[in-house]
Amino acid sequence: MSQSLLYHAFGVREGYEYVRTEYHDGAVQFHLVAKQDQFVCPECQSRNVIRKGARKRSLQTVPIGLKPVFWVTKVPKCECKDCGAKFELAPLLPRPMCITPKSSRRMRTWSAG
Repeated sequence: MSQSLLYHAFGVREGYEYVRTEYHDGAVQFHLVAKQDQFVCPECQSRNVIRKGARKRSLQTVPIGLKPVFWVTKVPKCECKDCGAKFELAPLLPRPMCITPKSSRRMRTWSAG
């Protein structure tokens, strides 16, 4: 169910798989892991990539009710064996929203209220 919730409610569409949900200090944490097909060199497009460690990343997203929600993932540090490029596999973020003057006024009204 949580994979579906991430897809429909938060826009996490591709590149990451749901692992588990944790509840800490009144917050909801969805743990995600990068899919293997995301390991592609940005320089030469090779899939001959090795992992060289990772760092933890926590992204806050919209709340569920009054509970803050975070996506937690490890950002893999990678190296291409073909061209030698070193890179991080950055989390895919949801598509940006289109902000129009009308929607901007509406959001200011909601946040003030």
